[in-house]
Amino acid sequence: MILRFRFLFLIFIHYFKRSIGVLDENTLHFRVFINDVDVKRMSSDRYLPIMDLGRINIILQAGLLNAFLKNKWVPVARIATVRYRYPLKIFERYLLKSSIIYWDDEWVWTEHKFERNGKVTAVGITKITFVGANGMVPITEVIEAYGYPVAKLAMPEAIKELMRVELNMRKE
Repeated sequence: MILRFRFLFLIFIHYFKRSIGVLDENTLHFRVFINDVDVKRMSSDRYLPIMDLGRINIILQAGLLNAFLKNKWVPVARIATVRYRYPLKIFERYLLKSSIIYWDDEWVWTEHKFERNGKVTAVGITKITFVGANGMVPITEVIEAYGYPVAKLAMPEAIKELMRVELNMRKE
């Protein structure tokens, strides 16, 4: 994680925010800093680490931090894709809206929308799993740690397409 100060700030403010459901949309407020830009625009290498913060915020806001620390679970991304629409420029404020959009027995898919002035500037999707001392943690175990019933989500078309891409990449 290359955004250590933002990560530490996220942990700090977590204690002052109310908890929300694991499937609820999660919002973080950011500003494009000097170290986020190439020349005038946010560098493409910043989007994925900021999406990491969005996923960590889902864990924090859902009240799963203690379970993750106790079990030594770590989220690990397998696939990440970003569709850029409009650039974020230096010192601009923006929102990151993150949510879980699908899961199966091993993987959780998250969507991250970068918004400025109500306009989506980029959308990212990641496929993650959780790894513990004994390898991959079944998603049912994470849901049990959450402690509330969670409705199964229908698989979005974008996930089906990304699964096809991943399958084709394995063949090469």
